[in-house]
Amino acid sequence: MTYVPPERDGEELDHTQPLPGQALPSVGNGDLGGRAAPFQPETSATVPFAADRGEGEPVPLEYAEPRPPRDRVVFQLVWEAVLVLLTANALFMVYQRRDEVFGDAPISDAMDRHMALLAPVLLVAVALGLSLRFGAVNLAVPSLAALVSSAPGLFVGADPWIGLGFTAAAAAAATVAYALLVLVLRVPGWLAGFAVSAGALAVAPVVQDGIFGYAASEAAAWDSPGGTWLLGGAAVIAVAGGLIGLVPAVRERMTAVKDAVEGPGGRDAASVAALVGATFVSSFLAAAAGFLLVVFRDTAQGEGMNAFAALPFGFFLNLDLFALIVVFLAGTSPRGRRGGVFGTLIAAVLVWAVYLLWGSYQGEAVGDDLQQWSGLLGFGLLVFGLAMAAALDRLGRPKDRPDEAPVQEVQPFDPPQDAALFEPEPTTPR
Repeated sequence: MTYVPPERDGEELDHTQPLPGQALPSVGNGDLGGRAAPFQPETSATVPFAADRGEGEPVPLEYAEPRPPRDRVVFQLVWEAVLVLLTANALFMVYQRRDEVFGDAPISDAMDRHMALLAPVLLVAVALGLSLRFGAVNLAVPSLAALVSSAPGLFVGADPWIGLGFTAAAAAAATVAYALLVLVLRVPGWLAGFAVSAGALAVAPVVQDGIFGYAASEAAAWDSPGGTWLLGGAAVIAVAGGLIGLVPAVRERMTAVKDAVEGPGGRDAASVAALVGATFVSSFLAAAAGFLLVVFRDTAQGEGMNAFAALPFGFFLNLDLFALIVVFLAGTSPRGRRGGVFGTLIAAVLVWAVYLLWGSYQGEAVGDDLQQWSGLLGFGLLVFGLAMAAALDRLGRPKDRPDEAPVQEVQPFDPPQDAALFEPEPTTPR
């Protein structure tokens, strides 16, 4: 018989005492009065059984889709190194035949004049390559240069700064027309460029005497800084554009614009803005090329369209074909997948030197022995440029991603038959 003191009769013995400042759990299931348990795992979407603890459904993690692989540019750089060697060889041949190429003029003055003529042509090639890089080739680029140079009284005028504003306005108008055709009517880029080119050539005779009440006047001229500086400025623009095109974010945006132009789906705002901006830049570069031909003109070479006739290849090759040869010979992808870095500048100098040599040999030929082959020379260079661009497309494809390693099934552990190590020792009765 157990003795129970009278003051605790009917009470249960409880030897536990609460700690100072802490309350005991109310339900005994981890509830510490609103405070988190010291070893309770943090609430997260990755912690299993979060819903079992009354924390709601786990939020699924959103994994970013892998970005499409970009083309490799190493083969493009190798081809540009080859272009450097070819250009150096061509320039050396021009120097050896300097008397036949430049005549009696001093070589320094002749080279300065040729550089001044090459600078606007390089700008046209850069503008065409930029539109091609975005997957929407704008064939209206050379026509804008011809439009500005054919109406010097309007696009240059007495105040060339006002004329430069008209030049930018012409580029903006061509951009709006091109964007409406491509983005609204979904016309292919090359066809929209051809339509804008036809419109530019049709507008040229109308704006020669002025537009919107602004009368054309005698075109003024700026003092030329020299052919070296003009060509150097055009070269900086060409190389800077090529370096910017190497930035991964810019390359991805160019690919997105190309897909938006060619794809049947919707167009996001960023791609539309990039297309409109690139079209305006290319149109303005082309229009500025015509502006340079007029505002830094040489009076001995004529004005307007006669400035293009003064080019050394003007006897059989027009500006459109020259720009296409330079763009594709530089390695620019016809599909807009890749563009040149230094290639446009090097290819322009190379083709220019080739035509200077061809013109010198033609002067020594008897009759029309070389004149009848001049067109085939331009056609051959264009085909060669297209072949090199296609080859670089093939070589520059991104590497194939390695296949995922097959998942190996985990086999259960099967101890060997003679594994006496894991057998319990028999107990010997004592």
